[in-house]
Amino acid sequence: GIVRVLEKIPATVSVEDREFAERSLVGLARHASIGEIGTLGKEILGRLDPDGTEPRDTPEPKRALHIHQRKDGSAKFDGYLDPISAAKTLALLDPLAQTQPDDPSDNPLLRGRAERYGDAFMEIVALAASHPESPNRSGGRADLIVTIPLADLKRELGAACLDMVTDITASEARILACDCKVIPAILDGAGQPLEMGRARRLVTEAMRLMLAVRDRGCCFPGCSRRPRHCEAHHVLPWYAGGKTDLGNLTLLCSRHHRLLHTSDWTLRMVNGQPEFTPPAFVDPWRRPRTNRPTAQPRAA
Repeated sequence: GIVRVLEKIPATVSVEDREFAERSLVGLARHASIGEIGTLGKEILGRLDPDGTEPRDTPEPKRALHIHQRKDGSAKFDGYLDPISAAKTLALLDPLAQTQPDDPSDNPLLRGRAERYGDAFMEIVALAASHPESPNRSGGRADLIVTIPLADLKRELGAACLDMVTDITASEARILACDCKVIPAILDGAGQPLEMGRARRLVTEAMRLMLAVRDRGCCFPGCSRRPRHCEAHHVLPWYAGGKTDLGNLTLLCSRHHRLLHTSDWTLRMVNGQPEFTPPAFVDPWRRPRTNRPTAQPRAA
């Protein structure tokens, strides 16, 4: 205890005062308890250094984020936020994580609180990635390199490689192929690259603006996501000959975009408007449905 007190005495204290403090503590230690030594030590430090340790000009923010990336490319998060940061974060996530009662695919039993907030977090990430000043490599919506044989992409079988490292399914590759920068690559029989073409955007910003005016948000029945939270979806996939024009495009939020690619929901264009057909377990008669944007407010 004596050593700890002496180590806390500032270097600016004179030698005489330092020696006096040491003599006082040593003398007290012969017949005093540890608690009494601690009390005297605090009193001495208070006299020698009344201002205490000089505070930082800018306090260290109480925020931390630990990311553990697994071998399969997935990541586990853990961390904490100070009250102000937490309030700002929840103000963004809470509206996006709410259930949508009119959405036939939004089953609270299948999508619990954790999953809904996970989806909301990814919507925020996608929104940030699409900003012109995003710190990603291109500042565009998607900046990922997906490698997959064209035959596997069409059959939705096999696996693809994401950013040259992570394996993903062919179905996930098809989702990315809807609204991203496509870099054509020619591979030889051994999978070695022979030629790499220029990246080209399938959906231009002008098309996205026209989609926003027409669809006013996610077109899935019962969904209220605004255009800024949506991705462009090719009704007939581009790799199957589908054109990149308004008659073959529609806006979908990321969750419903994935749902359409991975479930029995189907989509077709009728008189220039998207029409969805649910699977039999949602509606045994499989009656087509549309989303009427004017019938409900759009989520933030």
